[in-house]
Amino acid sequence: MLAIVAGLTNEMLNINSINFGDYAAILGIGVGVAFYLLSIVLVRHVFHYGEAELRGPNRYITFGGGTFIFVWIMMTVLTYTIKI
Repeated sequence: MLAIVAGLTNEMLNINSINFGDYAAILGIGVGVAFYLLSIVLVRHVFHYGEAELRGPNRYITFGGGTFIFVWIMMTVLTYTIKI
């Protein structure tokens, strides 16, 4: 869910090379990373998932990371394509 919000945020902030120049890619990736870090905080401290539930130390960082990146990029591309 946060990956979808991150993709929509990239579009709502109008992050593209016309507005931000060379910094657009860095800013867009920064938004995605910020939302992923938010999801890690939610899993660890709000939902109280620990090593036992996730089956390993620091598993909360890598668990679902690939899916998050895929959905975030696809949502960003989709919203950018629809806008044009």
